[in-house]
Amino acid sequence: MVLKVEQSISDDQNMVEYPPGESPEECAICGESCDEQAVTHDGIRPKHGNAYLGQDSVVEKSNGQEVIRMDPDVGDNPVFIDGEKCWRRYRFGGWVTCRDDFDCDSIQEFYKTHWEEF
Repeated sequence: MVLKVEQSISDDQNMVEYPPGESPEECAICGESCDEQAVTHDGIRPKHGNAYLGQDSVVEKSNGQEVIRMDPDVGDNPVFIDGEKCWRRYRFGGWVTCRDDFDCDSIQEFYKTHWEEF
């Protein structure tokens, strides 16, 4: 079950379209901004992209020019929202958070358990 999308999305099959850079403010399940309450096993806010890898987003090249390093599609997994175990799929600088109904041990097991076509 999708809890919240943190990325601009659009789909031709009745999905909501969000302007680039804006996120939906409500969860598809509870109608609140529950994704803001997500924590890791250690009870801290989940990190993603360069912050998750401990890298700076701005990098200085040998010629002194600064460049922006794009956020890689990685981040903390699983996360917990209101005591519920969830997994995040990181893509395009954002993520989709999905509740785990079967207490899976990995994101791969989560996909196989929740989607027959995976």
